[in-house]
Amino acid sequence: MGVPVTHIDDADTDECLMTGSHKGADGASILSDPGADFKSCGAHPDLKLLIKNVTDGSEGEITASTEDTVIATLTGGNNDWDKDDVYVILKTATEDSIISTHYTDKRFGRKVTNPDQLDDGIFPEDVDLDDDDEDVFGPGQPERIGG
Repeated sequence: MGVPVTHIDDADTDECLMTGSHKGADGASILSDPGADFKSCGAHPDLKLLIKNVTDGSEGEITASTEDTVIATLTGGNNDWDKDDVYVILKTATEDSIISTHYTDKRFGRKVTNPDQLDDGIFPEDVDLDDDDEDVFGPGQPERIGG
């Protein structure tokens, strides 16, 4: 297997889809952030994305959105939006979900998503003959004479 790298959907990292703050009134049921371009940036209700109110700890699945607003039924906190509440929108429906995993070839750093494509962490076509045969100097080189 190559070197695995896993991307996790985490509200505490730069891996989230969007972040910003509520620009509307206190106690609002709808997040308002004019100019955020929610729909254009992928915060679409069909994708079942999670939005978190980082300020009060509430969160919910996005059920509707426009370019400037997001609607989600929040639970786990004050369950509303107050001016300057910080939000993050994750790329999945649950925090800490695996977004992707790829494996890096140990020899040249090429990436694959299926570790079966690698032979002991190396692309089969990149395996040197001298890795398994001490009588070979290197790929494409003649065998040693007389050992």
